[in-house]
Amino acid sequence: MRVHLAGVGSVLALATLSACGSAEDGAQASNDSSETVTITDSQAREVEVPLEPQSVAIRTLSDLGVEVDAVPVPNGDLPEDLSGYASDEVEKVGDVFEPDYEAIAAMEPDLVVVGSRSGTPEVVEEFEKFTPAVLDMSVRTEDPAEMLDETGQRVRQLGEVFDNTEEAEQQMSDLEEQVEQTRAEVEGEGRSAMFVQVSEGTVGAYGPTSRFGLLYEGFGFAPTDAPIDDEGSHGEEISQEFFVEYNPGALFVLDRSKAIGQDDTPALDVLDNDLVGSTDAATDDRIVEVDGFSWYLAPNAPSSLQQMVDDVRETL
Repeated sequence: MRVHLAGVGSVLALATLSACGSAEDGAQASNDSSETVTITDSQAREVEVPLEPQSVAIRTLSDLGVEVDAVPVPNGDLPEDLSGYASDEVEKVGDVFEPDYEAIAAMEPDLVVVGSRSGTPEVVEEFEKFTPAVLDMSVRTEDPAEMLDETGQRVRQLGEVFDNTEEAEQQMSDLEEQVEQTRAEVEGEGRSAMFVQVSEGTVGAYGPTSRFGLLYEGFGFAPTDAPIDDEGSHGEEISQEFFVEYNPGALFVLDRSKAIGQDDTPALDVLDNDLVGSTDAATDDRIVEVDGFSWYLAPNAPSSLQQMVDDVRETL
């Protein structure tokens, strides 16, 4: 069985992910196994998927103990659990923005899984030209309150495809319980929070309906009274005086430049000033730099959700 996975964020941890066993192993798997499972993907397509592909390249499946053979060229440092994939010994296919269709087609994959930036009808159509099964496993919801449930659905579906339903169920049930327990503690404290992203020295704030709305809708922090426009993907640009005016009880900081491998002034250095220092978040030592890979690049894998829980618990 030969498998290719593409996408960044959503359920998929990396983008333009590709994996395959040896030619001999792939042929053997295809000849010996005719079992399939029908999966309804993010585009509401019912896809008949062959069971137990041989190897893949995805954080979610890495969490489920599935081995990886090929990955995209990463655009930043990988987390420790994926750091081995940066090695020159691991085949690189495409990058985090664009699948290398020609190289992937040469692998003759039996299954392609796409997500996030790669999870579009156009990309799916391109892959369908040379592979019998294509799954879009993106997590798409406009309501942050639904993000955890939809992530759980995708993880459990992948567990079914790769014959690891027990591990998928155990990981997601444990995470859901941790989020609920953390939410109870956060709500018990009644603390407000603000999520900001620092990129090239510019600070953008995000509210409850933004891409980082899980902080509020999932973990239970109260938003400040700040009038934040959540329409833009980079948040609403704010000044340092904004922190004084709306005084968050906890401050979560994403260093976008670090997450995407750019060399820039560290986010916490940008925020190291008397204005931010006067907030309740600074006074109570509740300013946390979150893990960019987990919150920004790959928010819908079990390891990423665990890191989010850990980041939030630093403020408790």
